[in-house]
Parts: sequence; C-alpha cells; structure tokens
Amino acid sequence: MTDTGDATKPLPPPRLRTRVFFAVWQVFAHLMLPFALLFFLARSRKEPLYRRHFYQRFGFGTVGPIGAVWVFATSLGETRAVSPLIRMLLDRGHAVCLTHSSPAGLTEGRRLFDDPRITHRYVPFDFLWSTWLFLSRLRPSIGLVVEGEFWPGHLQMANWLGVPMLHINGNLHQKSLDRARKTRNIRMDILTRFHAILTKSEGHRQRYLAAGVEPERILIVGELKFDQWIEPGHLEDGKRFRTAWSPDRNVFLIASSVADEEQALLDLVRQLLALEKPPRIIWAPRSPQRFASVAERLEENGIRVARRSKSLDESRQGDIPADADVLVADSIGEMNVWYQMADLVFVGGTIADKGGHNVSEPLALARPVVVGPSIYGITFPAIDADRDGAVRILPDIDTIKDQVTRLLSDKSALDAFTNDAKSFAQRHVGATERTMYIIEQVIETQGPGAR
Repeated sequence: MTDTGDATKPLPPPRLRTRVFFAVWQVFAHLMLPFALLFFLARSRKEPLYRRHFYQRFGFGTVGPIGAVWVFATSLGETRAVSPLIRMLLDRGHAVCLTHSSPAGLTEGRRLFDDPRITHRYVPFDFLWSTWLFLSRLRPSIGLVVEGEFWPGHLQMANWLGVPMLHINGNLHQKSLDRARKTRNIRMDILTRFHAILTKSEGHRQRYLAAGVEPERILIVGELKFDQWIEPGHLEDGKRFRTAWSPDRNVFLIASSVADEEQALLDLVRQLLALEKPPRIIWAPRSPQRFASVAERLEENGIRVARRSKSLDESRQGDIPADADVLVADSIGEMNVWYQMADLVFVGGTIADKGGHNVSEPLALARPVVVGPSIYGITFPAIDADRDGAVRILPDIDTIKDQVTRLLSDKSALDAFTNDAKSFAQRHVGATERTMYIIEQVIETQGPGAR
C-alpha cells in the first residue's frame, strides 16, 4: 500500500511571497469579474446551462450535508477521471459535494451519479468571500481537486478554515511549468498549499518537485482513468451496433479531434475509404461546436455520412444506416460506446499542438491507440504505453496515414497491437484504491473529527 509520507501532517505557514501572490490574485480576480460575466453571457447564447444556477458561482445554493467530501472536477474529462473514486467514496459511506466550473462537467456528473448522497453544483468563483460562503456551510471533511485545475482563492480559504486539501490525479504539464518559470514560479507556489499531491508517474513527480513542492508530499499512485466504471449499457450497445453495422469490416475511431487537424484527418478518411476493403469510420469531435461542421465537410467530399443524433434516439434505440461509411458521433457522454465498437483509435489534439486528449479510456478497453507528436498533456500514459507497444506516437500526418492504413489492412499486426494494449491496461489498475487509502488517512488525522 502507498506510503502517505507527510500527507497526514499539518501544512507549514505560507511563505511571504505566497501570501503576496494570494492578495494580488484576489485584486486581479475581482477586476476580471465584469469580463467573466460577459464571457458567460456570450457562451450562454449557445449553451443556456452557462446562465442556469448562476447564483451558485457566488457561493449560494445547496451544498449538501456538513462533513461531505468536496470534489472539484472542473469539466467533463475531470468528472470522468474521478468517477471511480466517487463510487468508492460512496461505498465507504461518504457523502459527496461534486462541483464543476463548466456545464459539461455538471451534466456529466448528473448523468453518472443519480444518487441522493451526491450534491451536484457549480463551484464558486475564486473570490475569498464566495468560497467562504460555500465552505463555511459545507464544512467538508476533505477537499479533492482533480487533475490540472487549482484555484488560489479556494486553497487559501480552505487553509484558513482548516480543510485538508489533496490534488488528485495530478497532471502538471511541462508547458505549464515552463510558463511559470518565466514569472519565477510564483503561481506554482499555490501547489505547496496542498496537503499532498497524488500523481501518475515519476515524470509528473519530477515536475512537481521542480515547482517547489516538498518531496514528502508528492505520491505516485497511478492513473484513475484505468479504474473507470463503464456503464454496461454502453458496452452492450457498442457490441450491438458493431454487429449490425460492420460485422465483417474493421472500425476506425477518430476520437476528440480539434478544428486545426480536421483537414488532415479528412484526407486520412478519404485514403482509408479508397482501400479495397475500407473500414467503417466513427468520428467523434472534441467540441460539440464541431459536430455539424465535420459532418458537412464529409458530405461535401461525397462521403456517405450518418449522424448519431439523427440515426438513434436519446436511449440509443435505432440503427446506424447500413450504407453509411462514416458515423459522426455528435453526442456527449457516449465515448465508451464508440471505443467498444473500434478496432483502432486515433486520439486528437496530437496533430494540432494541443498536447493530446484522453488515451487512457480507449486503453482501458484494450483498444490500441495512434497519436500524433503533440503529447505534452498526456506524457503519462502515452510515453510508457508507446514503449510497451500499446500506443504509437507518430511524428506527422503522413506517418499516421501510412501506419493506420497498414494496421487496418494487416490482421496479425492489429491483433498484436491490441494484445499489447490489453496487457498495458491490466498492469495499470489500482490507482483508485491507493488514492482512497491516502484520503482516509488524511481525514483521520487532519479532518474535522481529528481537530
């Protein structure tokens, strides 16, 4: 079991420059409020959920039972990542206040957890007074901040109120660290206000050390995404669609693509469909704003397209048209359906310089993954998986085209790639249990009942 190191010990007082940064940040955050309100108003025209429950962003609204575990999962990806831990918290008898900064996160949290022991809401803005309104009523036993999102005001007020804070599934990017170094790591000082940082790999540990975190407070526990609970209905529907739509042809999935790489991927699709035995293709853009555009560009190129929203109802009843070569997966929260259908996955944000999106979810389902060169956001598990044959990190779109075409035309090569992906996933389960162990140790020694 993972050693808790100094995670169970009280935090030392903040350094002078950290206190100065906290004060300056509060002034800056309040000055930015009018611009934030304009941003939310503009976004709400396309996504009305941005203006619903707006009072929660100022600390008002239901917070749940006193002593609940506070989880901050800013958006959809973080919510999915922390889902196995939330299930374990519930199994261990903890109530949970699950907070988000985006409507996508809030929607996904509600979809995953229809449970009265969980309170779903927006996180308050990063003002001391709004955070105090929220935390003073909740009085959480512990606070858990998921992946790369950490807000100074939240941490400062939690420290003042004696709420122990953990940074879980910690994912500090090298680019974030490089940017911080230009300002002498001042913003990275806030990482020292966590009782512990639970991260994924030795590479991540080294970056947190470089940011100034005490080595005893950095714990390697692995990647939570490998432990994700997958809805049985998603797997069953994936098998059903695969059998009906593509019983004798491979299925290639383009997952989480971004706008800057769509032309290159469109060229790849055309190349694949020109094969003697072309695969079926599923294209799931990263942003809902790109759903219609991707479908339209495919149709303009004479490609037979089906849209999930038109072929299937909300409960996924219906059939994918048999004559469609490409299914545009224009939905949210159904990626495991598409992973289940796929023989090979390309993960986006890696041709465009975006650092890459989630490769752990397809790997967890033993799906081999191909990515481009931009992986600074997914160095773990991408680099380790590439070394073990479960992921292929390729230098450019031409190499991606060649590799994908060859794999989809060579059953033995694709089978070997798939077996390596399965073996890799099996070796990387267990992060949830290790994280839970540390959480309970911290609650026992630092939570309200221990003071």
